[in-house]
Amino acid sequence: MAQQATQAINPSLETEAWDLFEVGANEEVLLLAKKNPNHYYLQHLSYLASFELNGRGYLPSPKGISSLSPVVEALANFEMGKDKEAAKQISLYFNQTNNPICYAIINLAMKVYFRSENFAEAKTILSLYKKKHNDVSFIKEEITATYHLRKHEEVIKLFRENLKSLNDVEIHKMVGMSLLFLDRHKEASVIFENIPGKLTLPSFEDKKESYSHLFSKIANLEPRVEELSNRELEDMGFAYLFHGEYEKAEKTFLSLTSKLKSSLCNV
Repeated sequence: MAQQATQAINPSLETEAWDLFEVGANEEVLLLAKKNPNHYYLQHLSYLASFELNGRGYLPSPKGISSLSPVVEALANFEMGKDKEAAKQISLYFNQTNNPICYAIINLAMKVYFRSENFAEAKTILSLYKKKHNDVSFIKEEITATYHLRKHEEVIKLFRENLKSLNDVEIHKMVGMSLLFLDRHKEASVIFENIPGKLTLPSFEDKKESYSHLFSKIANLEPRVEELSNRELEDMGFAYLFHGEYEKAEKTFLSLTSKLKSSLCNV
């Protein structure tokens, strides 16, 4: 009731605030909310604007009920590590057809859906956003979600349609792995050979034999995978790759990527 009364006094205030938020004028959203401390919608929008500015949401989240309540609850749960609940809340927002969407809302949704591994919902929302705004800002996220859903033909189609804007190592790896899952080995080899900033991957024809010795001993390495160096993990991944163990190759390369990212964060 209080929120409805506030809206009745100045219904254009929410539109003004949303327009500012939509174009990234987050400081102005915060200022507007500060001037209207009893307006629940503005307080909720300022919470989201603060996240955009600082990279995290403060706790506790603002009180009250508005159309943005599910997004606020999603962000609060996300900050507390309650990923499944966060995904549930963000989905409630998108399930209400009249709720507006913008880049910042979609960006938050991707963080929530990806961390909760809810790739089907992520893909649905990305398709909606792209159709409504004719915007491919989230093409990397769309390909990633599609890959995790094992829709390999679609991964390749999306990659080809957006090739010029996809100078990304991880995307190239996913496309290469999708080609392998489809038994298109030569095309996969070309993709891997042209991974941006990476060493050339040897062709299947030339290098399968060079990994045969390692592959024969790979069962002894698997229990020690956490102890292996980056180079050993890379060789292990290639050994799997060239002997048709694509699921294990994928898992090994992702493990290596995670290890490299972790080491960079600790520098």
